[in-house]
Amino acid sequence: MNAQELIQIIPDILSVKGYTDVPIESIDYNSKRIKNGAIFVAIPGFNYDGHDFIPEALERGAGVVIGEKALDLGGKLYIRVKDSRKALALSSAWFYGYPADKLKLIGVTGTSGKTTVTYLISEMLKDIGICTGIIGTIGNVLNNRKLPTSHTTPESLELNQLFSKMVEENIEYLAMEVSSHSLKLQRVEGIKFDVGVFTNLTQDHLDFHKTFEDYFNSKKKLFSQSKQAVINIDDESGKRLLSIINIPRYTYGLDKKADLRAENIRMTANGVSYDLVFRNKIYPVFYSTPGLFSVYNSLAAITAGVALGFPIDDLINTLKKAKGVPGRFELVENNQGIIVIVDYAHKPDGLKNVLLTIREFCTGKIITVFGCGGDRDKGKRPIMGKISSELSDYTIITSDNPRSEKPEAIIEQIESGIIGDNYEKITERAEAIKKAISIAKKGDAVLIAGKGHETYQIFNDKIIHFDDREVAKECLSKGSFK
Repeated sequence: MNAQELIQIIPDILSVKGYTDVPIESIDYNSKRIKNGAIFVAIPGFNYDGHDFIPEALERGAGVVIGEKALDLGGKLYIRVKDSRKALALSSAWFYGYPADKLKLIGVTGTSGKTTVTYLISEMLKDIGICTGIIGTIGNVLNNRKLPTSHTTPESLELNQLFSKMVEENIEYLAMEVSSHSLKLQRVEGIKFDVGVFTNLTQDHLDFHKTFEDYFNSKKKLFSQSKQAVINIDDESGKRLLSIINIPRYTYGLDKKADLRAENIRMTANGVSYDLVFRNKIYPVFYSTPGLFSVYNSLAAITAGVALGFPIDDLINTLKKAKGVPGRFELVENNQGIIVIVDYAHKPDGLKNVLLTIREFCTGKIITVFGCGGDRDKGKRPIMGKISSELSDYTIITSDNPRSEKPEAIIEQIESGIIGDNYEKITERAEAIKKAISIAKKGDAVLIAGKGHETYQIFNDKIIHFDDREVAKECLSKGSFK
């Protein structure tokens, strides 16, 4: 590979300085990983500016540097571009031989439901006999082998590396979460999705986007890169999106105008059943996770499968066998007659939906344990406090991942939205879970919300092992704490 070829595929080049006949062996944006013959892409970040690390990259053997600032590297090839992130995405795709083009891609975006929808799509297609992969919050999955992840949607370099691995392992269909961050930060630039799925849009990530309009516009970008759209027509932003895009689309929801519509919804603690109306035919559907959100998630997955051309009967039959997603309405088994649920709900609508679902089958009281993450949207904290106090019989406010913030300060902000006095504050999360289970009686439900599948807790100066499910199991095994 040669830099002369690279220059041909990078858009918005402002200038090229230096000798261009340079062989290329690798590409990276981290100066510490640079080796001889590498392309180093300098990205202006939120905490660090990649341009400051150009000397280190050159010292380590970088043969080409891409950046946004006007620089002279003394003869070394420097390609100045308008947008380094965009250049990284397109350069990475080029370096790895455009692997995304060799996969059938389903991109799922929205505030809630992305993880579950991608898992359901993968499970259904896998059961039909298709080799599938997943990229998302819980992890990246290649042929049932799970790989760790640090972002919902990886940086464009790592994303193309994953695509390349999936092609090598004969993955045919890939279901991936596409976050608003990844769309705004050009991580999926240049990728064409066979189907783009929109689940919903509610308040979240306003610490990053600042306005709801920017949040919506970032999500909207996915559909300029999709061949077909699958949209939740019951969501106001979904309706708005539907009026803007100009690609083939399928809609789903409870609305009579939806292409795939759920009717006669029946809910139990074991799951949800409904009648799916599609093209004037009725199909009975069962999915083993209860809740109205499960109706929407399963509808989204089935609709995506229909858009891809799979028979609806096959999709519905495979859905019956689909396993639950780790940390999403996950029941912690016990012999004490207490319903203990661990859920990732860390946004207002997520917490509300889970609590409303529990209320439908819980015969006793609902005790909720939750906190909010530090260095994230502060506006949702009092909103979630209000929701928990209104929909739970008792709330224990605790710590989540405080990061650089003081846990007590976060808890106070949650407390400001609480209505009534049916709550208490326990900063230590393990102690909060212990207290909730200790006061629960037979028939009661304990919801441990916010962290779901996570197996760690992030503080300002450390990351510790912490799993809500493990803590709950330990507390339940002891039975009583009096």
